[in-house]
Amino acid sequence: MMRIAQVAVTVAIVVTTVLSAGCSSKSTIKPDGAAKSVVDVVSKQTGFHPSDVHCPDGVEAKVGGQFDCHFTGPEGKEYVANMKITKVTGDNVDFDVNTHPS
Repeated sequence: MMRIAQVAVTVAIVVTTVLSAGCSSKSTIKPDGAAKSVVDVVSKQTGFHPSDVHCPDGVEAKVGGQFDCHFTGPEGKEYVANMKITKVTGDNVDFDVNTHPS
């Protein structure tokens, strides 16, 4: 029986940001890039490969920003990946990722 242990790691060069539509010049996190980061972290730390990670749209790429992604873990249990933006360099964003059951 596989279980996901709590994961708290820093992941570098995780997500490419993209400029928001409209008049705003703020960069936002690509939800698909953030989801890939969650898959990478969980897979590396536990061997489980989540296939349904969902991250929000419109999150500003700003150091200190936080958001949650959600996915189904082993045995069908719901999990949350708390994402904290620790560094933004050009199109690269670094996160602290902490996963736990919902």
